[in-house]
Amino acid sequence: MQRARKITHTTLVDQSYWDTGYAGMRPMMAPTDDVVRQWMETTIPKALGEQHALEVGCFPGRYLAVLGLMGYVVHGVDRTPAVDRMKAAFDTMGLRTGEFTQADFLAHRPVRNYDLVCSFGFIEHFTDWRGVLARHADHVEPGGLLVIGTPNFRGWVQHLLHWCLDATNLRRHHLGAMVPSLWADVLLSQGFEVIMQGHVGRFEFWSDSPPPNVFQRAIGRALRWITPTLRSVPPGNAALSPYAVLIARKKIPAPPVATDA
Repeated sequence: MQRARKITHTTLVDQSYWDTGYAGMRPMMAPTDDVVRQWMETTIPKALGEQHALEVGCFPGRYLAVLGLMGYVVHGVDRTPAVDRMKAAFDTMGLRTGEFTQADFLAHRPVRNYDLVCSFGFIEHFTDWRGVLARHADHVEPGGLLVIGTPNFRGWVQHLLHWCLDATNLRRHHLGAMVPSLWADVLLSQGFEVIMQGHVGRFEFWSDSPPPNVFQRAIGRALRWITPTLRSVPPGNAALSPYAVLIARKKIPAPPVATDA
């Protein structure tokens, strides 16, 4: 296992925001109609034998549970105390579980590397998102997968709507960290091959900001009127799709070349 790299990072969200939001929430699995779950189940290979997956920023485990359903032994790390609820909940779901640790991932040193490392909605909350992504890469076994997902607030339609209707929440996200092609550049330099990168899902919009004002309510009414047209655009559109995603595989080092004595 590689030595943990030093990261000087600034998070855009105070931990108390997450802890408050998670206080009454239970661990859960994403429903079958969830677009990210559908993408995972059709794109990520199922586990072969005993393969281990780690989610960074794992609570409430919506997509980690999907990996468990796909046969992986699931592990998680998260700073929120709510992570302590996950093992028992996942055991009840009949999933194979490993360790669930309350810790700052950027300072944490897992005891092992993993066949699959993932995060969903994590890297975009950091100014040094490249260093955070590289830390993910450090903990992938050679031949293993790295799976990254973020919301797509960078696409111009999504960005405009969040700027108008969801500005408080928008400020919690670093837009520069929502570009799959930039993730690919980082991972290529870390010895990965990129299997796929891009966007998933038809248009959808959600807001996590305070109640709207009169102007925003008017925009919301117009958005409801135009949404059927926006949803008619095929999925995977960089301007409209709700999620950015990537899958990459860590290359297995070539064996040393034998030389004559």
